[in-house]
Amino acid sequence: MEIVEIDGSGRVYIPANVRRRVPWRRFKIEVEADRIVLIPVKPAVDKYYGLVAPAKSMSPEEIDDAAKTETEKLFRKDIR
Repeated sequence: MEIVEIDGSGRVYIPANVRRRVPWRRFKIEVEADRIVLIPVKPAVDKYYGLVAPAKSMSPEEIDDAAKTETEKLFRKDIR
């Protein structure tokens, strides 16, 4: 266990050996009775990683055809 101090600006110095052991740089802070608890804020991408299948790669011609098809669908809806 390390002993740290809070400076005049409210900053807490976390020793390098502790910082090296954790990959996070952002934290939520909670006060529980006589404790301060730091909870890591993980990037949102980690939360959603793997949720969807990878995008299908398409040739430029396939992209043009798909764009044309979708545009035609939108125009048909506007006409109705």
